[in-house]
Amino acid sequence: MPLQLKDALDKLYRPPKDGKRQVLAVSRGVAEKLPRLESVAVISVTAPGRPLARLDGFNHVLRLSFADVDFMNPQLSARGKEKLPNAFRPEHGEQIRRFVTGLHGEIATVVVHCEGGYSRSCAIALGLHRLYGYEADARQVSTANPSVLHVLMTVQKKVPRKP
Repeated sequence: MPLQLKDALDKLYRPPKDGKRQVLAVSRGVAEKLPRLESVAVISVTAPGRPLARLDGFNHVLRLSFADVDFMNPQLSARGKEKLPNAFRPEHGEQIRRFVTGLHGEIATVVVHCEGGYSRSCAIALGLHRLYGYEADARQVSTANPSVLHVLMTVQKKVPRKP
């Protein structure tokens, strides 16, 4: 279930006390209503052909556009197959990696939104939790798109580690 505005606000104003960065997956509607705090960065995911989300005032925004399609699903519908050319690609994963690794230490929260806050945003949030240790609510990200998560994790594994 996507995080509602009230719950997102509670988390924004009460970040983890241990200094860990948190990640929140929300719908586009919730993201557009959030206060423009300097401690918040946003990963904005819109569907191809849809207008950009209204996020003016946020200092750190990564905008991505890709379809919500689980290309790993062996029973992909005809409609899903039509979306394949616009699926999440390794380049998207690399953009996410560069964005989050370049964030200043003052950023306490990364908000990830997609249209509904169910699938694509949850996959990215879960990936940030697994890859970087961001605090995430496991119940909230349980509807993650498996294909997006797989590609994101694969991209990260290909990045050479510093000695």
